[in-house]
Amino acid sequence: MKKFGRKVLSVVLTLATVFTTIGLIPEPVHAAAVEPESGNIYYIKNKNSGKYLTVEGDSASDGANVIQSTGTGSLGQRWILEQNSNGTYRLHPATDMTGGISLDVANGSTSGGANIQIWSNNSASAQNFGITASGDGYVITTEVTGHASCLDVLNMSTESGANVIQWTNNATANQIWYFEEASWPSSGSSSSSSSSSGSSSSSGSSTSTSTTSDTSNASYIEEGWYYIKNVNSNKYLQVENNSGYAGANVNQGTGTGVSGQKWYVDNVGDGYYVLKNGLGDYNLDVYGWGTADGTNIGIWDANGLDCQQFKFYEASSGKYAIMTKLTSDEKCLDVYNISTDDGANVCQWSYWGGNGQLWILESVGGSSSGSSSGGSSDSGSSSSSVSSAIDADGYPDQLMTFVSTSDGKYVTAGSSAVSSNGTGSTANRWKIVKKGSDYYQIINASNGKALAPASNSATSGASVVTNSVASNNAQYWKITAVKTDCNGDNLNYKIVNYANTNLALTLSGSSYVLSTYSGSATQCFRFNAYGAEGFAGYSKNMSGSEKASVTGGVLGDVVYVSSTSSLQSYASGSTPYTIVINSNISESALTKVTVGKNKTFIGKFGSGTLSNIHFRCISSSGNVIFKNITFKHDASKNENDDIQMYISNGNNFWVDHCTFSGHSSMTDSDVDKHMYVGLKADFVSVTGCYFGGHKYGLILGYPNEDGVGTYSGYPRMTIANNYFYNNYTRAPGLMRYGYFHCYNNFIYGFNLGYTPYTGCNIYSEKNYFDKGSYSGKVVDDKGVGAFTDSGSVLSSSVSNLATAATSWRPSTNYSYATRSASDAKTWAQNYTGAQSSKITYAID
Repeated sequence: MKKFGRKVLSVVLTLATVFTTIGLIPEPVHAAAVEPESGNIYYIKNKNSGKYLTVEGDSASDGANVIQSTGTGSLGQRWILEQNSNGTYRLHPATDMTGGISLDVANGSTSGGANIQIWSNNSASAQNFGITASGDGYVITTEVTGHASCLDVLNMSTESGANVIQWTNNATANQIWYFEEASWPSSGSSSSSSSSSGSSSSSGSSTSTSTTSDTSNASYIEEGWYYIKNVNSNKYLQVENNSGYAGANVNQGTGTGVSGQKWYVDNVGDGYYVLKNGLGDYNLDVYGWGTADGTNIGIWDANGLDCQQFKFYEASSGKYAIMTKLTSDEKCLDVYNISTDDGANVCQWSYWGGNGQLWILESVGGSSSGSSSGGSSDSGSSSSSVSSAIDADGYPDQLMTFVSTSDGKYVTAGSSAVSSNGTGSTANRWKIVKKGSDYYQIINASNGKALAPASNSATSGASVVTNSVASNNAQYWKITAVKTDCNGDNLNYKIVNYANTNLALTLSGSSYVLSTYSGSATQCFRFNAYGAEGFAGYSKNMSGSEKASVTGGVLGDVVYVSSTSSLQSYASGSTPYTIVINSNISESALTKVTVGKNKTFIGKFGSGTLSNIHFRCISSSGNVIFKNITFKHDASKNENDDIQMYISNGNNFWVDHCTFSGHSSMTDSDVDKHMYVGLKADFVSVTGCYFGGHKYGLILGYPNEDGVGTYSGYPRMTIANNYFYNNYTRAPGLMRYGYFHCYNNFIYGFNLGYTPYTGCNIYSEKNYFDKGSYSGKVVDDKGVGAFTDSGSVLSSSVSNLATAATSWRPSTNYSYATRSASDAKTWAQNYTGAQSSKITYAID
């Protein structure tokens, strides 16, 4: 019953502020103490009492008191750390997962005995804390006292409910705290409880007692990907809303070919199969290990346990009942109330043989599968050379290229063999489709076919071609890193065939074959994100050492999110994911989503708008792509820290074709920005984006003048092919310490463009500056940093600047191509920002 408890917790946490206060979900809290890191969530335990820092009553209200109490795992005992640019921290209680509430010294007092509470974020010193090692734990000092005082349990009490105050730091036991890892609150409740509540009228109630058919003999099903169609309704088994998360509901719907309607049938022996869904590493699952009629069916993290095992019984030719192992094959998948409606729920019910319990398996790619419609996927591509397999799930696929380390040319599909070609084209772009835990199908963007040995025969010396997509091990490949770059990130890869993992993709002359892997340069490839210009792509550092391209979550599962909590659950950690924002998500309060490593965030065509939701790449982050997302925020959210894209930690970030909407009107009191990139974030590209309606644009580099040495050279950044519209100042940006290549941007309606500051090197190239109704000063000339422009259309002179010229040229770091400034303006007006159909890259 362990799994049942885990699922119940997932459901109940959606009501955690009610249930935890009465002790219904005793989340275990006695984890080992760890070193605290920004962006993670913790329990904070007092050394003296063994009790936990707690918001009294699990409140999220301004002024709620903070105490110590016995560990229950409630939301009021979980704290999210967020590091500020000056090294201090904010501590956000999980009672408000928007990140809009912080631990706070009441009234900003500096007095000993001042109360500790929570309060809405206000950027005041009273909400900033130092975390300093002391003995075997940490003291949490208060910035408002210059860190002379710290969090203290009143009178060294060991009682639950004792108050927490501010007191002079004496490093006594009641002032020392341990940080213990906590779990993130979950939103993973099933949406179908109302339709599986155990109603006495089953889908087959009139005949449910007449179980006359023998289901003891299992049918053999060939492993592979299938659509599963109900005989009664002609609707398909699908994950509700095409949303991939543990606990998502399963129902029936009209065939569209989306990933949530695809199921991989995997033989696990003894006549049983698991059904993996196309949305990621989730299996079809009987909810809560239930054996009763009406038990709901959903998806859950793949574990292969009995609740995820099914047997196929062929009731008549090609029509199968799908029996549940939990019930010893007595019950099966059933469309509730024999409904023919889209969205009708799927549950478990005693087998009686009605059509509402029978299913037809259609091979993905088969003529009757209904997969050709592909949702809103094709996006009206104007290029006949792009296969309909690309963008087929209604969002822009991140295509990849493979570049041989032997000849520096692309792996390219041809009319027959796969060959080496040095000219970029659709034929050398590839869609990576995860098919198992560590293997992939590699689909060509031009012809929609899969990379494979000839005749799908994985033998030594076999020519490598592209074949029609099939469920065949010879069409699957392991993509494994074999060399790291100057930052320790994966750079070069081998590509071995899944049918025979001794055989690798190998360059032979000008074409490709399979041969035994030896580590030769002819068998190693750079794995580059198509469209990633500049520093986020394959490049070199200032010493000429290789730096890998950003890859994001391309080697992970594709998951779909439609809530902030689901977005956060996939955003954290280092597991690779492509996270598709499947619908518009809005919060009333400013909400921060902390981002880990190896993620691709992609907005669905025509949706994917995040309102008052801000990304924070602040700790243990890197290798992240943001694409086709629209960011909106209320004009009232205009404080210094109200920044929708905040990147301060890690290597390799690419922000591409995103829309930053800004405000409909600007005021002098606005101090929020579109984007911050600084501290030691490095190798960042911002391309194809639209930045509109803001007093401030981009703030780049460590934000103060005392960073020389520590932050010199950070970040290395490319800002290209963007549209800055009516940004009053700092568009393209204020820049410190790092290297900034800005080319082919269109800047319209501005007072100040560049603000070069300490230690920066800015190379500006073929941009178009149109002042609009503002003063249009291209360079805020403070006489610091270094700046050079070449070929731009300017709204003010940049000759005779007090700011020195830079000798740096980005061509020493990467290859790139530019268009004229006038052409750049036209391109930006037509193709920047989030798109409702096909994305056009500047390099297309």
